[in-house]
Amino acid sequence: LGSSQNAVLSQIWVAMCYYLLLRYIKYQTRFAHSLTVLHTMISEVLMARVNLLDILQLKETTIHKARAPDRKIKLF
Repeated sequence: LGSSQNAVLSQIWVAMCYYLLLRYIKYQTRFAHSLTVLHTMISEVLMARVNLLDILQLKETTIHKARAPDRKIKLF
C-alpha cells in the first residue's frame, strides 16, 4: 500500500478487477445472495483447497466447516 499516484491507481485497478470478478461469478452461478456475502464466503476459504462451486452452495452458517483443517497431514 502506498500513497503515490501510481500506487493509488494500482489499488483502484485491483479493486475494480476484484469487483468485476465477483459480479461475473455471481452472474454465472446465479448466486442468490449479495456481493458482500459472496466476498465474505470467498475470503473465508481463500487459502483452502476447495471448489468454488461447492462453496457457493454452502449456507453462511456452515461456511466455517469448509475452513476446518484436515486432521491428516498431507505432504503432497
